[in-house]
Amino acid sequence: MERIFGTEGVQIVHLSGLIGALSPETSQFCLEIARAAKKHGTKISFDLNYRASFWKGREKELHANFNEIASVSDILIGNEEDFQLCFGIEGPPAGGEGLHGKIDGFKGLINRVKETFPNASVFATTLREVISVNEHLWGAIMLEGNNWHVVEPRQIHVLDRIGGGDGYVGGMLYGILKGWAPEKWPQFGWATGALATTFLTDYGQPADEEMVWSIWKGNARVKR
Repeated sequence: MERIFGTEGVQIVHLSGLIGALSPETSQFCLEIARAAKKHGTKISFDLNYRASFWKGREKELHANFNEIASVSDILIGNEEDFQLCFGIEGPPAGGEGLHGKIDGFKGLINRVKETFPNASVFATTLREVISVNEHLWGAIMLEGNNWHVVEPRQIHVLDRIGGGDGYVGGMLYGILKGWAPEKWPQFGWATGALATTFLTDYGQPADEEMVWSIWKGNARVKR
């Protein structure tokens, strides 16, 4: 870790709650990574990825570990269930008319998360409404500093939904690493997440940035 964070100067380390909760050993490993990254000033991205089967019987242990990681994280990602079940933070009120009606509720949730973990400067969540197995509404919300960036839900055609959320995070972090204007981070993430849902694998393999931006623009034109 000294070599990775101290010598090589990794800019961002991304941690997933799936690994953080997989076993006591992987949980401790994620804690050690977060501590080392914080020591060297490396940005820490943490996607909570709550899974009830991983937490069963280990709630107290994992609550403490996730709290420590989140307290030093710069970027926090999760949906309302993640924040409620990992940290007990009150979620958005029930009801609302579809995803559009829930956006203000999600903003309230993220504001409460920000109060709990003030070290972080970026908070993000994806928005999904399943119309049918192969048709979803897909959007995102990101708070960067005091600036809201909302990707209004749009219809996407889905082959396999697994990996869409991770695809979004990967695209968002890519935009951060590239030094783009913040409004582009969730846009690129939306497109890489949408791309991942069109593959049977749980990840996408875009040829280049232009391909991803074409997905964002809804452009099927092929350049030769």
